[in-house]
Amino acid sequence: MTETSLPAPAPASRRGRPRNEALHGHILWTAAQLFGRHGVAQTTTREVAAEAGTTERTLFKHFTSKEGLVQAVMEKAVLAHLAPLSLAGLRAAIAHCGDDLQAWHRALLADRLRALSDSPDLVRLLLVEILRSEPARERFATAWHEAAWEPLRALFSHLQAEGRLRHNVEAATLVRQFLSLNLGFLISRVVLAPALAWDDKREIAAVAALFGAGAAPGG
Repeated sequence: MTETSLPAPAPASRRGRPRNEALHGHILWTAAQLFGRHGVAQTTTREVAAEAGTTERTLFKHFTSKEGLVQAVMEKAVLAHLAPLSLAGLRAAIAHCGDDLQAWHRALLADRLRALSDSPDLVRLLLVEILRSEPARERFATAWHEAAWEPLRALFSHLQAEGRLRHNVEAATLVRQFLSLNLGFLISRVVLAPALAWDDKREIAAVAALFGAGAAPGG
């Protein structure tokens, strides 16, 4: 992932002067990398500024405080990159796979693996922050609920009504199982044991087949 992958921040000005958006994004991405590698508590704003090639005074003009910088990193870099799901996107992806749910599952999981593998620092930062900080956990829960949970629950309910998923298990339960399988694989692959000799295509196919067999009508 490159710095240009970050969502463009909203325009803002300070004392009538336009903000340097390129510098703003560069500081943001530098902070995300350092926080992910070393931890938020172990990284100072002076270190972030030095790594970004600017001054701590300039950093505070953009983010006002370290907590403001952390919040901006979580909202503009971490959450935006790690939870880009939507119901429309999920439905379109299934249609693209010819209504083959396992093919859709494989494509979705492969896409998530690529995104997370490109930014392992962001993944580590997210995991640490949601365990360390209650405000970070609440912000993530809100964003994740809207971006992933509700679209998946609505999608699975729709597929149950079409008779394409088992209906003797609540859609929410199917979502929990789906997420547990996917997140378990992704976190193990990207964070816990990236050095293992993974056969990604085979592992992804196995996860999709396992869920597909358990969630199929009559499964």
